[in-house]
Amino acid sequence: MVKQVTIFLANIEGRIEKVTEVLKANRINISSLSLAESVDFGLLRLIVSDPEAAIKCLKDAGLSAKLSSVTAVKISNAPGSLHDLLTALKEFNIEYMYVLSTSDSASMIMKIRDYEAAEKVLTEKGFAVLKPEEVYL
Repeated sequence: MVKQVTIFLANIEGRIEKVTEVLKANRINISSLSLAESVDFGLLRLIVSDPEAAIKCLKDAGLSAKLSSVTAVKISNAPGSLHDLLTALKEFNIEYMYVLSTSDSASMIMKIRDYEAAEKVLTEKGFAVLKPEEVYL
């Protein structure tokens, strides 16, 4: 299980820049991110080098942020890899997902309600479930 930082942002100019300013000032690196929006607000989801420190500094800056548990799974960067992963998880409800990619592999970040059971299934099926120290760069 990996910790993800979620920040609730009003849909106004400069709000994402404020997040990156705070993280930069606190020397916290962003490994992966996802931004989703609605009419009134956005959700910025981040995998960062130090999730607990990120939450503290973001809240100190007046931003609404929380930690969530997500699953990070390494897959090959080849056609069909995502399908194989999703087939392994067909019994689980994936609430959302986004990618952390490198040249030879990709890692899917997934919010799964029962992440402990999902991680057990993935390990049994031969997938590499990443540990926090492999993700928090």
